[in-house]
Amino acid sequence: MMRAPWVGRSRPAVDGGEIVTGALTYVTDLRTPGMLHAHVLRSAEPHARIDGVDVSAARALPGVVAVLTAADVPVNALGPREVDGPVLAADRVRQVGEAVALVAAVDAATAREAAELIQLVTTPLPVVDGPDAAVAPDAPQLYAGGNVSGAIAFRSGDVAQAVADAHLRLQRSVHTPAQEHVAIDTPGGLATGTDQSVTVWCGSQNPGLHQRKIARALDLALEDVRMVANPVGGAFGSRNDDPMPVYLALLARVTGAPVHLQMTREDVMAAGAKRHPFWTDIDIGFDAAGRILGSAVRAKADTGPVITSGPNVMKTSAEMSTGPYRFPVADFDGTVYYTNNANAGAFRGYGVPQVALAIENAMTEAADRLGIDPAEIRLRNVLDGGEPHSLYRHRTTSSLNVRGTLETAAGHRLWTERATWAAGARGPWRRGTGIAVAMKGVGMGSGTGDTARARLRIDDAGIITIWAGPNHTGQSIQTTYGQVAADTLDLPIEQIDVHVGDTGVVPESGPTAASRSTYAGGNAVKRACEELLARCDRLGLPLSTDAASVGTKLIELAENEVEVEFRLPDTEDIGLVPAEKLAVYAPHRVYGSCTQVVRVEVNTLTGELRVPELLCVLDCGTPINPAATIGQAEGGILQGLGLAVMEEHRLAAGVPVTSSLENYLAPTIADTPRMHTMFITGQEESGPFGAKGMSEVVVVPTPPAVCAAVLDAVGVLPQQLPVTGERLLDLLEEASCE
Repeated sequence: MMRAPWVGRSRPAVDGGEIVTGALTYVTDLRTPGMLHAHVLRSAEPHARIDGVDVSAARALPGVVAVLTAADVPVNALGPREVDGPVLAADRVRQVGEAVALVAAVDAATAREAAELIQLVTTPLPVVDGPDAAVAPDAPQLYAGGNVSGAIAFRSGDVAQAVADAHLRLQRSVHTPAQEHVAIDTPGGLATGTDQSVTVWCGSQNPGLHQRKIARALDLALEDVRMVANPVGGAFGSRNDDPMPVYLALLARVTGAPVHLQMTREDVMAAGAKRHPFWTDIDIGFDAAGRILGSAVRAKADTGPVITSGPNVMKTSAEMSTGPYRFPVADFDGTVYYTNNANAGAFRGYGVPQVALAIENAMTEAADRLGIDPAEIRLRNVLDGGEPHSLYRHRTTSSLNVRGTLETAAGHRLWTERATWAAGARGPWRRGTGIAVAMKGVGMGSGTGDTARARLRIDDAGIITIWAGPNHTGQSIQTTYGQVAADTLDLPIEQIDVHVGDTGVVPESGPTAASRSTYAGGNAVKRACEELLARCDRLGLPLSTDAASVGTKLIELAENEVEVEFRLPDTEDIGLVPAEKLAVYAPHRVYGSCTQVVRVEVNTLTGELRVPELLCVLDCGTPINPAATIGQAEGGILQGLGLAVMEEHRLAAGVPVTSSLENYLAPTIADTPRMHTMFITGQEESGPFGAKGMSEVVVVPTPPAVCAAVLDAVGVLPQQLPVTGERLLDLLEEASCE
């Protein structure tokens, strides 16, 4: 008899009790006898030539075990290209916070003191402090190939001709800032090593990539590097390719002792990856009924001093520059620049929030100018599942249901009762309600060979152990994998034991990124379970009723282990994308979508902005663990809200102005609105039990929905994030002078 299914039922995280009580041991909490403490000497200059590094005084300090510079790194590179950056700066530094030397000592205080004794002699160089400076005729070239990190362009038709006679044509520019991840713990961990091998316990969204980075830098065979990547207190993109595991491995191998190292919050604010700041222009035309005739988007992004994920982020921006809308012609041209500003890397949403602000603001303004309900104008343009994408003309799967999220949101009281709510404002306060919608691809995209893997073993007690990826970085993905396995095998969930994030036992499965964990990893787990069932069926073994005897028999037959892979399917119709360039543009087959309705209150005297309530309607197929999915949605909403109203990593001539959480604002419980999350009915046929990704798309609509609500409240539409009180007052003053 089939057991009650786990898929679709809320289940606490496997380690939830330890998390909420503070009992969980994160990788940064690990300690061991004889452990050394490490410190990183970082540049205080954004761009300078290194004339000398004198470490003699530091090495002579009692208690110091090792002081390492670029010359001590076997292969001083974080990747195969110069633009991937060095492990330790050798001839010059390109940003404030760049690592110059590593110190290991018997205690943390000695390590810090030794770092302060290092004599770093530099000559300041001209600073490239933004994309405009990067292309200036006299700009210093940060690399031999110049200051362009990457570019992507595509057009599906002649936009200029399509919008020339538009009833309404909008040409607008928006700016989105650098944003800090603010994960609950900062990068760090513990490593042990010898001349032959190293083991590193350090948070990572991509353990396989970090294993390869360590092996390259230390000139070791891949199998001699083990990366244990969790538990970690959040990531959001910041642990994709950061160098911390390499620092730990290098120090452990040189010293032959366990080494602990952790960045301070100030280190992270200077040297940690940020969301890419974007400057985005849109030229879009509408007919009298509010239907889009065409759209051209131009974007430039600041990726900082190393390439990290800059060009790939812009690739995602290109695909999502048309939003969740279907219209005749589209054009995109985006360029990523190297600068001496903060390193920019992967961040939840991966290039979509930046371009979404441009098109969603345009939709909001068009609705206002044409006298059309803001939800209705979006419904008139919505891209339905199976229809061709406006830029690439490839086709999505039928599970895409932007329309369903819009219709559900438009029928909710936050939208239908907005006029009544607005009328209740008092004094200098004004109230407004905004709506915005977004879609985001699931996985790395067509042509990329995106693959996840799972390994399964059954023992003689009937316990199923599964090693799978992507990794757990706060979303409790192993809980989801367990639910998928229990229902596939028709076994009690207590008999399922899932492990993630350890390259010593988990097969390579790619990053915890691109909203791919449930879809890709869940499918790999499901396939492994199905292979076990197929073996049992072939041998006539009753797995669901007598798992212990089945395990015993399979062990006897040497058939108790399974390893499978799941390759994310490419879109069946690639549209206008040349087949030989499929991976260059990487259009997605599967998308999640989300509509949000936001209420704001604006003080017209001070510019203060409050967000008391918010609705999020999700198209995620089958929510395997509904409570966890809601948790992911609420966390994403808060990150989107932070980007909308307060978060901005600022620099002056390459030097960080926001240096800690004392002067960088992020939402707290006091800023958290009452949130409502709703799921629409849907199923992605290629997903595990109909599921598809959702954790990134929830970040995207929040900022433009806030901007739309501001327009509804006080008649001005912000085009720059965050919408601070000062900026809002400036907009109100400008409007009063018109």
